[in-house]
Amino acid sequence: MLQLRWSKSSRKIGATERQVDRDIADGQIRVVEMDTRTEAEFNASMARCYRHVQPIPIRTFDAVHLATALVTGEKELVATDRRMRDAARLFGLTLFPA
Repeated sequence: MLQLRWSKSSRKIGATERQVDRDIADGQIRVVEMDTRTEAEFNASMARCYRHVQPIPIRTFDAVHLATALVTGEKELVATDRRMRDAARLFGLTLFPA
């Protein structure tokens, strides 16, 4: 007999997923597909970060996030990771939290 036990953390994850789905449906979160423009911006962003006078070792998924923001014309970015924030500043994005 298979018995499943739901931990508190798995219920919390489920609630988070449902909230993300609601936010997407409400237009609070926009899903952007990776296309050739985003890929080109990703490559350019990675190169610019690593070639900067003081290289910014941005992580791959953070660079995808940054490239997507740049391609879609976003002017603001929410980030708490130091490397992501440094990269966003390099590209002139306004950061939250300030």
